[in-house]
Amino acid sequence: MTAHERPYRPAPDAAMLVGAVAALAGYLLPWFKVGPSYLWWYSGWEYATLSTGGGWTLLTIPFLAGAVVASLWAGRSVAAAMTAVTAGVAGMFLALAVVAVSLGAMPERSSSNWVGELPFGPGLPLMALGFGLRFAAVLRGRPLPPLDPPPARPATPPGG
Repeated sequence: MTAHERPYRPAPDAAMLVGAVAALAGYLLPWFKVGPSYLWWYSGWEYATLSTGGGWTLLTIPFLAGAVVASLWAGRSVAAAMTAVTAGVAGMFLALAVVAVSLGAMPERSSSNWVGELPFGPGLPLMALGFGLRFAAVLRGRPLPPLDPPPARPATPPGG
């Protein structure tokens, strides 16, 4: 039995998969906090563990997780690749909205470069790297999966 005959087996698109995992990890890891002495980090994980439930910010995690899962079959199936791209774009849009809302919730500062003075964690750079890799994976040329061979034509007798 060939790999083409086993569509249930994963055939990951490595760039899409690594990008989705990096984006999901970056979303969950700490992004920044108000100051060095402040205990609470802004991150997708912190939003998800709020006592109020996290609300709409929780939608980002299933979209990015869906992009990871669909990327496992994206090398074999155009539908899986399209699902991985769609889920990744939806996750990126929501993640950027959550980060923007987080930055908007920061108190005013006297410095003109207050964002540069925030203590940063590894989350934002990793999330940016993951989304960038997914974007590059979508833009590259990719061969389509092989089609089923056409049925064999019956042999015709000579002169017939």
